[in-house]
Amino acid sequence: MKGRKQNVSATDAAIKRVPPPPKDLSPLAKRVWKTELAPLVAAEKIAAHELPLFKSYCSATARIDESQALIDLHGLLVTSPTGELKRNPATTIQKEAIALQARLAAEFGITPASRGKNEGFSNEEDAPPGVGG
Repeated sequence: MKGRKQNVSATDAAIKRVPPPPKDLSPLAKRVWKTELAPLVAAEKIAAHELPLFKSYCSATARIDESQALIDLHGLLVTSPTGELKRNPATTIQKEAIALQARLAAEFGITPASRGKNEGFSNEEDAPPGVGG
């Protein structure tokens, strides 16, 4: 169904404190978990059943930096076993991680464009012009 996305609002199911990051996250993804989950919890914008999706956001965010480190180390092009220059596979990993991160960031109201829809105004009168309703 096309049209406006439903506003994300505080719910009774919202978690009240940042849980520890899942043990299987990389150290970088754990840092993302701790720093980027805190504002969502404080604003009551995330429920426990959404944490697995947020875990994917953290992994994708970390994967962007991890793949960039490989690109920095090996370059944009690598030499194949046959001697041909080929695109570094890390560039594909990074491209996919950026796309996933952007989609998930929008779902959680982390992107500038999604913040307005996720403000959780109590009613349309509280919303600035063009937001809500």
